[in-house]
Amino acid sequence: MQHTQRTTRIRFAAACGLAVLILASVFLHVPWWQALAAIAVAGVAAVWLWRRRPFYRRNWMEFFDHIISGGIRYQLVSFITIIVVVVGLCILLAIWSDCSILTHEDGWGKARGVIYHFLDPGYLNDDETPAVQGFMLLISLTGMVLLGGLLITTLSNIVERRVSGVERGLVTYPGIRDHYVVIGYGEIAVCLLQNIFRHESERLPKTGKRQAERLPKIILLTNQDIPCVRARIQSQLPPELERKVILYAGNIESREHLAKLNIDTAREVYILGECEEYGRDSKNLECVRAVRELRGEAKTPLKVNVQFDRPASYSIIQKLALPPEFIADGDGKNVIYFRPFNFYENWARLLWGHYKKADYADLDFKPLDRDGRHVHLFIVGFNRMGRALLLEALRLCHYPNYDERTGANRTRITVIDKAMDDLLPQFRSQYPYLNQIGDIGIEYVTGRVEDTAVREMIAGAATDGRELVTIAVCLQDPDLSLSTGLSLPEEVYYTIGRNPEGCIAGNNDNVRILIRQELQQGIGEILDADKRKFRHVKVFGMLTDGIGRHLLDETAAMWVNAYYDLKYAPKEGSLKRPVYDAYMEYLRKQGLEEDTDILDLAAMPRHRAEAERAARQLWYLTSEDFRFSNRYQTEMYGIYQRYAGNPALQEMEHRRWCADRSIIGYRDTCAERLKDIEFFKLHWSIVPFKDLPEKEQDKDRDVIENMKKILNLGPATLD
Repeated sequence: MQHTQRTTRIRFAAACGLAVLILASVFLHVPWWQALAAIAVAGVAAVWLWRRRPFYRRNWMEFFDHIISGGIRYQLVSFITIIVVVVGLCILLAIWSDCSILTHEDGWGKARGVIYHFLDPGYLNDDETPAVQGFMLLISLTGMVLLGGLLITTLSNIVERRVSGVERGLVTYPGIRDHYVVIGYGEIAVCLLQNIFRHESERLPKTGKRQAERLPKIILLTNQDIPCVRARIQSQLPPELERKVILYAGNIESREHLAKLNIDTAREVYILGECEEYGRDSKNLECVRAVRELRGEAKTPLKVNVQFDRPASYSIIQKLALPPEFIADGDGKNVIYFRPFNFYENWARLLWGHYKKADYADLDFKPLDRDGRHVHLFIVGFNRMGRALLLEALRLCHYPNYDERTGANRTRITVIDKAMDDLLPQFRSQYPYLNQIGDIGIEYVTGRVEDTAVREMIAGAATDGRELVTIAVCLQDPDLSLSTGLSLPEEVYYTIGRNPEGCIAGNNDNVRILIRQELQQGIGEILDADKRKFRHVKVFGMLTDGIGRHLLDETAAMWVNAYYDLKYAPKEGSLKRPVYDAYMEYLRKQGLEEDTDILDLAAMPRHRAEAERAARQLWYLTSEDFRFSNRYQTEMYGIYQRYAGNPALQEMEHRRWCADRSIIGYRDTCAERLKDIEFFKLHWSIVPFKDLPEKEQDKDRDVIENMKKILNLGPATLD
């Protein structure tokens, strides 16, 4: 093998030397022995360089392939280099020789003659000697090959490769700034794009035309087939918005690919992950670290919204605080603001939470009192959607009809799944303290809706006038979910009564039915329009509504957090203590009372910016589990408003808090001053409201009293 390579090198050097010898003999008129000596020295140097330098060891075909398959810039540089070298050699040969080109004898004239012949073969002159004519012919042929053939081929190849690169998402744009970044193409990606454009359109002035041109661009990175992704986006976005979406091909795990997203100049980032990808939630979380590293220094933290697909992963994030390297720089300053969310929880909030859609009824239908009526929720299918609905109901279903002394009027939740025996142990291990929620009872049933015992149980609840029944069919298969929701016992759809004229049938107003459908088109739209037997049947879970700016807005939760942080002053040495001291100093400078709470300060227009700035600083310094606690408190605002004036509101708030702490993983304990109580998630306040000290009861009263203030503050005013 080595002998063959050495022979090839010698042959190549000999061929080059022979070519130089011929050119020197014809044009330079040097003695043959001088030319032979120069050729020998050049050949030995070439062979030595080839053997010593890695560049010269390459196979020439490999080097040629590297040039033609390289980037556009590399091709152009290589092409221009070849032209300059060839033309330069021809000019040197013409100057060093005694021949004249186009009757030019001086050096510059010969150079112009070479260039003229190179650009246009029509400059051939028959009056020249045969040697000069041969030289001019060689120059003209070289120009024809390089300019007429190679140039056109290179330019057409550049255009084709550029078009192909754009179609496959291989072209990047470093100059894009103030844009949105979406990492991963998940189930809700198109819905997210629509919401971003809708939100930005609302912020623009309504005057003027072509508002779409003023919308920010969105860069979407995905490892899926770019033409297919583009086709899906084009089918759901108008052309003027679709042009604002730039698709990059890349991997969420590749820092090189993430670096091309211009995260240091981005306005906001969404990490969705790839649909049905193995380890999706873990990859999304690791991507947060990469985004933090790429962000660099900034005045305000970059908001990074991260989707967690599995409820188990989402639950873990709620319980733990992210390490500093995920969100802060080396000095401890927050570089990004981490905002996790879950599609299934978002839909549960759209059904019953503070941001519920008007199409869906509350679980209690109308305000309850202690007349024996209570809520009964059936969840069919204990999958991701079913678990999200269960957890949301556990946080929200706290009504004033519950009697703590007797346990009467408890909210009932029945979960039905054919694989319950396999699913329940894992669920209970993840949420071991749900039995601490005293005003809600949970029953897990192994079976199908088609089973006789299950149908009798549902029919009995539907005909019991004391139960307000909601049946949520959460099966993932849309066709199976639809057929199941429309094949329930007849008692859930209508009732038959008697009057003096005979029997009369009417809709069962004590039952609501929810059927999961990822796509509302077709049967879902027809079902929503039906006003007869299926009047109380609604579809939910559509991919087009699982994400929205309002669902990620946490201004109200931020005010809740700021109120408690400033009312109960942080300890000395706490990260929040400087914010508290700055707030108190601001009150003194403005001549305000030191007990002025931040909600009252924010209600004053001249102090709104300062109050919001302090609240945001405190929010960034709050651990993730307490952020979620504040978010879930504001989820109850819709229910509290419906029960406004009820004396049991503070008791409802305490039961809600107990349920939230139990879901997060807090365990009740009788030791009020137990050391490290927060680290091990133990809390002595998970007791009935009547057993709380007066100071702790005041906290629940504060929630109710502050609710109206917080809602009146409206959305955030600082970007």
